[in-house]
Amino acid sequence: MADSTRHMVQLEKAMEQYEKLIFSICYRMLGDYFDAQDMTQETFLTYYKVLDRFDGQNEKAFLTKIATNKCLDFLKSKRRKEMPTEDGILESNVGTVSSLEESFLEKEINEELSNACRTLKPPYDEVAYEFYCCDKTAKEISKNRGVKLKTIQTQILRSKKMLQKKLEKRHE
Repeated sequence: MADSTRHMVQLEKAMEQYEKLIFSICYRMLGDYFDAQDMTQETFLTYYKVLDRFDGQNEKAFLTKIATNKCLDFLKSKRRKEMPTEDGILESNVGTVSSLEESFLEKEINEELSNACRTLKPPYDEVAYEFYCCDKTAKEISKNRGVKLKTIQTQILRSKKMLQKKLEKRHE
């Protein structure tokens, strides 16, 4: 079977299995039905484009990460477009201000996530930090640590649940 045909079959299977999940993630992040539909399509389009480089491990996590990044990019671009301008201020300056704001907020969020990862008990602290803050894949972490991939995937899943609880408590 040709790569493009195989990729098409893989895409269709992924859409059948995860389309509702991806749409719900997009809808929760964006709060708009039509934008969520667009970002769901964008997610699967990106997935199709990177199938050659995808190692096949944890397809669900891979797709949710793509969806999350697509929605964050969409929100950033939407905020830039909606930012009010004053007379005499060039549009490019508004983009710079917006970018500075966004980079500050992103840095703040990353620091909060990094600190939350470090408060987890071992080995979850280091695995979570590498996965969420250093953008390493489960496969890379597994290889670097000499630990079975399934063990690392389980630790990532557990650390995610622990982090969600910690971060929810901080924001209540």
